[in-house]
Amino acid sequence: MSRDVVAAMTAYTLELREAEIKLNQNESPADFPRALKEQVLARVLERPWNIYPDFESMLLRGALAKTHGYAAENVLVGNGSNELLAAAVPTFVGPGTPVVFPKPSFALYEKLVAVAGGIALPIAIDPSTGFLPLDEMLRAIERCDNAIVIVCSPNNPTGGVLPEGGIDALLATGATVLFDRAYGDFAEDAMPPLHDRLVTFSTFSKAWGLAGLRVGWLASTAPTCREIRKVKLPYSLNIISEAVAATALEHGDIRTRNVANTIAERARMFEAMQRIEGVTPFPSRSNFIAFRTVRNAKEVFNDLHAGGILIRDIGAAVANALRVSVGNAEQNDSFLEALSSCA
Repeated sequence: MSRDVVAAMTAYTLELREAEIKLNQNESPADFPRALKEQVLARVLERPWNIYPDFESMLLRGALAKTHGYAAENVLVGNGSNELLAAAVPTFVGPGTPVVFPKPSFALYEKLVAVAGGIALPIAIDPSTGFLPLDEMLRAIERCDNAIVIVCSPNNPTGGVLPEGGIDALLATGATVLFDRAYGDFAEDAMPPLHDRLVTFSTFSKAWGLAGLRVGWLASTAPTCREIRKVKLPYSLNIISEAVAATALEHGDIRTRNVANTIAERARMFEAMQRIEGVTPFPSRSNFIAFRTVRNAKEVFNDLHAGGILIRDIGAAVANALRVSVGNAEQNDSFLEALSSCA
């Protein structure tokens, strides 16, 4: 039998549906350039596949360190940022540890806290403001001893961000902060300075268009990285994913172009959605827009899907709400036209 806390949980799942236009998983609408794919694969073909990857993943850690002005010891990489979160949470959270986080947010956080035995202290988000509830989080931390904070900014699924200076304010309380900036590129925010009580998680899935390769990384001080490394699984990044991600960092124009296109399309979509009667989009600094509808959101979701457009039903987290990823201009036009007809 599984532990009681696990038996009481539900698995993180995604309903499997097919659609001509897929805007449900916050993926980049732009694929990684084919020429670079072929270049990397040609190199990997020359490498023996019967030999394990580099235990320390120094190719990618070194490339990330060089790009961001760190030392390699300030960086850990893994099979998506989810794996690194799964290592970091039990590094800091044990039975009875208070963990403050905005809600709704990425469902994995609460699951990891529960498995580690922590005490979840969710702070409600008002998605219409475009901001995360920093003041309420600070008050919750003040009532706790040795609190841990998990915060995703921009937040999934609402799109809101911490107010300016939010990370500094959280650190000033003495709390340890696990900062998920999976969508940070689209808010055009800078990486925060390294701090012993701050772990910053990033991904190649969104802005780089590499979701299929599952590459994530975290940054912190060397002592903090050493502690997380004790929990992290070994050999979690394969030779192909590592080589592609390292190559991507040599071509920063890919990220720059993808981010610029997404921000421009996000603004255009938001303005258009504001003009659709019965639709209320929430301010977003991410690569998606969450919105409410006057009509039953599940019916809107089903009508869109029947028309070949798949978005995300987030009604379990935000009442009568949906979330659409920012696609390319053609995809977004199709979505906006369909939403106008069924909202």
